[in-house]
Amino acid sequence: MSRVWISRTEALKRLDVKPQTLYAYVSRQRIAAKSDPTHPRLSLYALDDVERLSRRAPGRVARTAHGAPRHHAAASLSGGTITRGEAAIDTEVAITLHGHHYVRGRDLVTLAETENFENVAALLWRSETPNPFGPLKPRPDVNFPGGPRTRVLSMLSRRLEEDALSEIKAERDLETEAASLLNEMFDSVTNGGPRLFFHQRLARAWKVYDLKDVDLLRRALVLSADTSLDEATLAVRVAAATMGPLAIPLIAGFATLTSPKLGGRISRAESYVTQVRRHGNPLALARALLEKGHELPGFEKEPSPSETLRARNLIEAAPHMGEDLKMILRVGEDLTGQSVGMSLALALIGRHLDLPREAPMTLYGLGRSAGWLAHAIEQMQTGASPKARLRYIGIHPEAAEPVDV
Repeated sequence: MSRVWISRTEALKRLDVKPQTLYAYVSRQRIAAKSDPTHPRLSLYALDDVERLSRRAPGRVARTAHGAPRHHAAASLSGGTITRGEAAIDTEVAITLHGHHYVRGRDLVTLAETENFENVAALLWRSETPNPFGPLKPRPDVNFPGGPRTRVLSMLSRRLEEDALSEIKAERDLETEAASLLNEMFDSVTNGGPRLFFHQRLARAWKVYDLKDVDLLRRALVLSADTSLDEATLAVRVAAATMGPLAIPLIAGFATLTSPKLGGRISRAESYVTQVRRHGNPLALARALLEKGHELPGFEKEPSPSETLRARNLIEAAPHMGEDLKMILRVGEDLTGQSVGMSLALALIGRHLDLPREAPMTLYGLGRSAGWLAHAIEQMQTGASPKARLRYIGIHPEAAEPVDV
């Protein structure tokens, strides 16, 4: 019987180990590996070896202490399984399937080819009108101090105060509320201006004039509109369950995104790209970082296949990107064996377009906001709350009592 081969991401997930441990297994011939025929820089790993080491061989039935079979939740459409300690959230917003991310049944990469961000937001929210932003009137007081992230959070804090609710409202126009929030988020970054498409407002504020480059901003927003469930989206869903203003889940999502684990990866990749350009030798600098035991920014974590697809789509839309920036990508993939993810793709686009500092992370956060609002609206409409149970595994209180000797 022919062997089944899985990606590095899947192998690490099943083993629950660090990449260095996986490489050690391969070098000791405990796991068979081979080159990925679709991407020679990447490797595939033998599923049977991985399952043997993870003690989760196919077909093994877990049993209770009394010997009865323990039944596990069925795999979801996206191919995942619900494991102990996880909470399941039902959604109709999006799904990742066969390496593609779909929102309301539409492939996000396909949407990025032609659609404006406003249309994708309307799709995510199941808007009854093709342009929920049309009736909105501009606010005169959209100038906030600080950098882009600080401005967005300041604007959301103001909206939280303006929209504060003391009781749950049965009837709310969530779509209009979402549209006005997203509109003001862009205004807070661009300091207002003409009522252009969102990507054109950013281009005007960031002094991007070439039409091909302006379109890169549109594509980046669409490709960032939603992703698989992560901590930021989970924070949005939990915050939305309180049934307060939509500014609450947006603050939760945007604030969570600024953490080192999520948006921090974009900021580190942005700094690395700048450092490489100053150094002039991407290969030497990357090797020096790895030899010192540091992770290569932009390659700290191997992206999912759907994220890689979106990142490559963004980079391939910029064939006029400088060769020095393309070299950063090739060196990172060669030395780590990983594919490019959105963090490095956005950092490269940011440097290619000469965007201000923090612009790549802000661009990603603005894009994600459309998906966050879709999740928040869905959570409120269900009226339920994501439930998770704390399972105490610490010291038993009785055992912690002092003992006389």
